[in-house]
Order: sequence, then C-alpha cells, then structure tokens
Amino acid sequence: MKLPSNIEKIIIFVFAFLLYANTIGHKYALDDKATYWKNEFVQKGIDGIPDILAYDSFAGMFGKDSKELEGGRYRPLSLITFALEVEFFGKETTDLSAKAPFKGSPGLSHFFNILLYCISLLILYNVLCKLFKNYPSNHKWINIPFISVLLFAAHPLHTEIVANIKSRDEILAFLFSIAALNSVINYIDKNKSIELINSCIFLFLGSMSKETSITFIAIIPISIYFFRNVKPGKIIIASIPAFIGAALYLFIRSVVLKDQTSIEATQLMNNPFLYATISQKYATIFLTLLIYLKLLFFPHPLTWDYYPYHITLVNWTDWRVILSLIIYSVLGFIAIYGFRKKSIFSFGILFYAITLSITSNIFFNIGAFMSERFVYVSLLGFCIIVAYVLTEKLPSVIKNPSNYIKSAYFISIIILLLFSIKTISRNTVWKNNLTLFANDLKTSKNSAKGNSSYASELYKLSEDAESAGDTVLRNKYLKEAIPFFEKAIEIYPYYSEPLIRLGNAYYKLYGDYKKLFEYYIKALNETPLNADIWNNAYGILSYNVDEPEYEKSVWIEFSKAAPEYFLSYFEIGNLYYFSKIANADSAIVYYEKAKNLNPNNFDILFRLGVSYGNIGKYNNARENLLSAARIKEDAEVYKYIGMTYGIENNDLKALEYFEKALALDPQNQSIIQNLNIAKSRLTNKK
Repeated sequence: MKLPSNIEKIIIFVFAFLLYANTIGHKYALDDKATYWKNEFVQKGIDGIPDILAYDSFAGMFGKDSKELEGGRYRPLSLITFALEVEFFGKETTDLSAKAPFKGSPGLSHFFNILLYCISLLILYNVLCKLFKNYPSNHKWINIPFISVLLFAAHPLHTEIVANIKSRDEILAFLFSIAALNSVINYIDKNKSIELINSCIFLFLGSMSKETSITFIAIIPISIYFFRNVKPGKIIIASIPAFIGAALYLFIRSVVLKDQTSIEATQLMNNPFLYATISQKYATIFLTLLIYLKLLFFPHPLTWDYYPYHITLVNWTDWRVILSLIIYSVLGFIAIYGFRKKSIFSFGILFYAITLSITSNIFFNIGAFMSERFVYVSLLGFCIIVAYVLTEKLPSVIKNPSNYIKSAYFISIIILLLFSIKTISRNTVWKNNLTLFANDLKTSKNSAKGNSSYASELYKLSEDAESAGDTVLRNKYLKEAIPFFEKAIEIYPYYSEPLIRLGNAYYKLYGDYKKLFEYYIKALNETPLNADIWNNAYGILSYNVDEPEYEKSVWIEFSKAAPEYFLSYFEIGNLYYFSKIANADSAIVYYEKAKNLNPNNFDILFRLGVSYGNIGKYNNARENLLSAARIKEDAEVYKYIGMTYGIENNDLKALEYFEKALALDPQNQSIIQNLNIAKSRLTNKK
C-alpha cells in the first residue's frame, strides 16, 4: 500500500466538510448549555481556564460544590477551546433556551467542530495507510484506508458528535488518540525515540479531552501486533509512554475530583438501572449492544434520547437478549480464533469491542442506557471490516477484474450515498433544542427525559411570551406543553423537572396553587432540596395564599421530604407567630427545630427570642436576641433585649439597649417610650 497522495487527502477533507457544512448556521443544543453558554468558567474566557483545570467539567454550570456532579467528569481540554473562542471571538448572543445574553459564536463553534473532525480524518487516513502498507491495491481508489475513512466520515452515527458543539470532547479525544498511534507506528518503522514522547503527550491530551482515549493503551499494542512483525518486548516498550500519558491524566483526575466519582447517582435520569435487578441490568446491556450493531449496518431511526424508558428493562428470556449474546459470542470466537493469524476480522472486532468497553455500562455506569456518540470511535472497526471485504474478499467472489472494479465502485458509492443523505438530513434536526426534541420524540416516545425536554422548551417559550406581555401566546405554549409533561410523569412518577413545571403551568393557567403543591411535593421525593421548589413555594405561600391551615399542611409535607432543611420549620413557626391568635409555644417548637439546622439565621433567632419573651421565659428570650444582635445590629432586637431587662427590673441594662435601639431608629416612638420609662424608673430609684 502506497503512502497517501494529496488528492486523496483533499477528497477526504472536502467530502467530510461538505457533509457537515449545513450545521454552521445552527445554534446550541443539549449539553452545550452546561459546557458553553451557561458554564461560568468558559464564559470568563482565558481567566476561566484555571477553574476549568481545577474542577469537574460541569462545575461551571452547577457550582463548584454542587451535588449535581455525581459520577465525576473531568474533560477540561474541550472547555479550554470554548474559553478561547469566548476570549477571542465571543460576542453577546442569545439562544432559545437562554434567559439572558451570553458570550459566544455558535456558527464559529460549529465550524471548528467540522474542521477538527476533518483534521482527525486526515490523521486517521495517514495511520491506516501505514498500518495497511502490506495490503497492496491494484486500483487507486479501491483500497482499505481510503474506503474505511470515507465510510467513517459519512456514517450517520457521527452526526451527534459533529453537529453538537459539546461533543468536541469526543472529536479531540479521537484526534489525539489516533495521533498517539501514528507516533508509535513512526517509532516502530523509523526507530525515532522522540515519537515515544509524542505518543505520551498525545494520549495525555486525548484523555484530557475525554476518558475514552484511555482505551488506546490497548489499541496501540494490538495495532502494532497485527500489522508489524516485531518482538513483544518492542511492542511493550512502544506502548509504555502512551500508558504513562493516560496514567498522568488519571492521577490529575483523581486529585481534582477527589471522592466525587464514588458519589452514587440517585436519580433515574442519571442512573437508568436504578430500579433494575442485577439480572435485568446486564440483560438490558446486551440488548443495547445488539442495537449498536444494528445501527452500524442500518443507522435509522436515530435519536439523542436513549433515556428511561425509550429502552425498557428486559430479562434474559427476551429473544433479543439471547440473539445478542449469540452474536457477540460468535464475534468473540472470531476475534480469538483470528488473533494468532492476525486476521483483519479479528482486528476490527477487537477495535470495536475495546473502544466500546468503557461506555458499554458493563464496567461503569455511564448514566444512560446507550448513546450514538458512544460508538463514535468503535465504528471504525466496522468500517475497516467493510473496506476489507470490498477490497480483499469481493475479488474472490467476482473473478473478472473489470466486473469486480465496477461492483466495488457501485457498492461503495451506494453505501456512501445512503450514509451521506442520512447524515445531511440528520444534521438539520440538530439546529437547536426545539427542533431536536420535537423530531426525536417521534422515535423516543416512551422516554421520560425526551417528553420532559420537549415540553420544557415549550415552557421556556411561554416564559418569553409572558415577558413580552403576551398572555394569549403564553397560555398556548403552556397548554401544548402539559400533555408532554404528563407523559413524562406517567413514565416516571417522581421526575422532578416535569412535576415542577407542570405544577407551574396549572398555577399560571388556572391559579390552582393546590395542584401546584401536589406536584411540588411529589417532586421533592427525587430532589428534596430543589431550589426552584423551595423558592417558588416560599413566594406563593407568603404572598398569594391566605389559608394558614393549608399552608401548615404544605410545609409539614416539605419537612418530611427534607427533614434536614430549616425553611419548612421556620415557616410553620411563622404561621403560629403571626397568627391572629398567637401561639408562642407552638412557634417555639418549630423555631427551635429551624435553629438546630441553621443556628446563625437572624430571623430565626429574633422571632424565637420574641416568642420566648411572650411566654415569660426572659433568659431564653435574651439569649436568642443577643445571638441575633451579634449577627446584625437591629433596632427591634435591641428594643426587645431592653424590654427583657426592664421586666426583670434591670433598668440600667434596659436603658443601655434602648439607647442602642434609638441610635439606629431615632424616630421610633415605641423605643422612645420604653427609653423614657427606663429613665424614669432609674430616677425614682435614686
């Protein structure tokens, strides 16, 4: 096999670029929110890079100490490229999903994704030409490297990678991993030690892009074994630097994330096997492995959404699971049987299996049943096998050279044409969240996340209409969203996002706050400390509801869902405190519970102190009021402290605190009156 010519490289580059050129006009979608426009670190540009390197990749959105970061993601390199985009090319922009402007340039981001994808394909072509140098071809365009790369470039499973800005982490990981393999091949062929250093650097950078690069510490030695006749010792030596690069990444990751990776995901949308038995889990994994194979050959229909329960939990009695087990057993046998013979079938299968292993759910729970992006690298093994069959096996079936060439051209062109049509049409779906969610819901009808995500986009449109003062349009979007929220809850009854927004929708449309709190209380089962629920509940119950007994019942349910959070106890205390017939004893019970959970809250301490004073426990009252005064100087606090001293006939201390109170509020008649009484009593004592 000859080294690649410029014309072949140009064809690959132009072909791949044209496939994805229609994404340049797209906006943001899916996790672009977390990794780009709502990522605080990225939005800082260069100034945010230290934080990008120091924290979980989603910390810039959720916060450095957020509990939303279970599982741990450390993929800083793609975020650094986004920060550089913001620094040098960012301009104030907005998005359908955003409530406020941010810095960005989505068209430029999509362009860079395409460019990096094309560059990775050129490196891949160079690598395959070197690997398959002993597989000569009698025709310029019918050879394993060229056909493999074109198939890889056009495969529709790649649309999620290239068309979604966030997935630059996958592109960079593959680019640097292939570059590391290229360096090792150069070392083997040319004995240049510098190439080993390069391989270490490249695999480190790949791993810093995404953990999938780590699989190349196995791919590299296997590739050398299959395509070079060298001693095992040299293969080991050639592989060690790449291993060091991956190990360095893992060390840094462990330092940054600490024990974060041990935090177990407790929500179904982050742990699809949450309610599955061990048997169901692995049966379902084998079902997804069968779906992956099907999508390699027939990539339709495609969806971003493989969340519960687009794929349902199954058992080992399911015929699809049995079929999957049989197929993978056969593939495993072929891989093992052909290993010593260095069969290309064996290599392709091993490449597929090794690169898929880390995202297969077999060894690690990756938060979803499956995803098309998880086979981004793996399908290269499939493409190599197809190219091998076309170039090396088809001639033994079609003996006539002329007929073979025509057949090879015809088959290659048909496959590439079909893949290209599907890829280009699929790209259009990724225009933004609304188009993506609306389209893919036709495929993922039974996905709680898909239904909720589409309804949430409609909900956001209703908020925009409300901000513009268009109540009619707001109500239209809310009514359209409700059935999809209800479908999401039907699939997963405790899914907090649709529960919260469905409650909000009923409240906005019909003023039905009891329906709202019914949904809120259900949502607390999954996310007991959800800030939206607590903030909205506080606002609505404080300002829009005047039913004390109902309000108590709501806060009691909140306290059951989140017994370690103070606000529900505080609000129940307030209902007794401000009641027309004050009930200081009951107020104290709940204020004490709130104080135990939040001992430095000024309002809790102040009202607890007043309540103790109302039942004649002046030492308790003064203790809490003095604690409140240490947090904040306040005229009312000083007044009540003075009153406790006055009741106990300590008029000198009473006068001291009344004077402090008056200094803060000189016109307060109540304070003036108490101060004068204290002065009078002191005068009479003399």
